Amino acid sequence: MATITKRMDFGSGTANGKRKLDWAKILLWTMLVSFPVTLIFILLAPSDYELKYSQRIFYFHMPSNILCLLSFTIYFIGGLGYWRTRKRSWDILMITGLELGVFFSLIGIVTGSIWARYAWGTFWTWDPRLTTVTIMLVVYLAGWMLRSSVEDPNRKAALTAVFGIIGFINVPLVYFSTRFFPAGLHPIVFGTNDKVVNLEGFMTLTLVISIITFSQFFVYLMIQRIRLENLRDQVAGVRMALYEDEDFV
Repeated sequence: MATITKRMDFGSGTANGKRKLDWAKILLWTMLVSFPVTLIFILLAPSDYELKYSQRIFYFHMPSNILCLLSFTIYFIGGLGYWRTRKRSWDILMITGLELGVFFSLIGIVTGSIWARYAWGTFWTWDPRLTTVTIMLVVYLAGWMLRSSVEDPNRKAALTAVFGIIGFINVPLVYFSTRFFPAGLHPIVFGTNDKVVNLEGFMTLTLVISIITFSQFFVYLMIQRIRLENLRDQVAGVRMALYEDEDFV
């Protein structure tokens, strides 16, 4: 059975008689303020000349894609850490990065499809960015399904690590797809290419605020997901102790 003694702590317990900060609760209260403020900025941001009001979905689409790639990068780091140490804490980091990556990539694809309907006249086209994102999502979903089908914890973690390391090849490919394949429809937001979209000052500010707010949401979900795995390990430890006591009796 995988090691369950190395847990990842985010300040939900106590130490030396002093209560630690509950970062999840702090983030939750912060988001109650940041999300309404972000929505106000999105509503007040100027509209694109051609896309009109539909351009505002960009402020949901862009942060989701950034956090999707960040999540799969965390998954990759967790995979490397697990192969080096075989510790449960790295396995927890892997599954957290995997699930959050799938979650935010789905948000990116859905919001992108809605935006594409107004920008390109269709919900879907095999643009290089859309194609590489689809391949990336399918690969990681396959890894997630494979993990769910394996019972042995050590084998499950090892297979998850393999998918995290090999599947990471798609992550830089997704990011650079608009540069590797200039004939695609996707614009470039950051860079010096002639396809770069220049945002007005208030648009840039709104995008930065959206990224910060979505990042808070990302960290909150990450903390809660890690805590869930820690609780599962505690329950497994209690069950093992009960079984040992029954066998002893």
